[in-house]
Amino acid sequence: MFLYSPLMLLPLLFKKEGNRFSFWGFHLWAQSFRLFTGIWYDVKGLENINSRESYIIIPNHTSFLDICLLPLITKGAFKPLSKKEVGRIPVFGWLARVITVMVDRSNASSRRNSVVKMRRALAGGTSIMIFPEGTVNKTTNLLNPFYDGAFRIALETGAPLVPVAIAGANRLMGAKSLLMRPGTIRVQVMPPVRVDGLSTSDVPVLKAQVHSAMESKLQELHDTYFRPQATSRV
Repeated sequence: MFLYSPLMLLPLLFKKEGNRFSFWGFHLWAQSFRLFTGIWYDVKGLENINSRESYIIIPNHTSFLDICLLPLITKGAFKPLSKKEVGRIPVFGWLARVITVMVDRSNASSRRNSVVKMRRALAGGTSIMIFPEGTVNKTTNLLNPFYDGAFRIALETGAPLVPVAIAGANRLMGAKSLLMRPGTIRVQVMPPVRVDGLSTSDVPVLKAQVHSAMESKLQELHDTYFRPQATSRV
């Protein structure tokens, strides 16, 4: 990340929103990361998104490795939403403060400012990436409850939601671990959820529908790729 940081950051000096040169810097970093670590992302469903449209992309979150996947599940520039705590991580935190929309959830003014920045990015053709669970899922549940934020912004801006189901990341690097091992992470980019004709009063129903669809897809991925193999008896 340090080596590729000029490709990620310099273009932002000239065009802060929707800069495709900066995005390709991130894409190159993600490709190099998986090459040198042996961690492969089997991404399916990229045909569901259009490079000329901006989306609110909502992946589930079980591992730091999810972050390394982000440039591989978009076809254009994007800005992730991140917590202020991410800014304290050495090196990575410095980059995060520049390239993400950072928010202090305990501060009402910070929350309002982050919403303004996300709306501006969407209007400029940049997609937004939000983990709807709010933080890393450290439970045994496939999916934790969702926060309202991503769904409310979608309804207020009309931007489609793109659910992304990520399975197997926590097997290669646990939420509480600093160690990782090679392997394959399975990813399904699901069809966009259009919000035309809906209002903010529909947030609970929309959130429940998307949660149910993502949970079903995650279950399918786990059953297909990570179900324990039965041992034969002689």
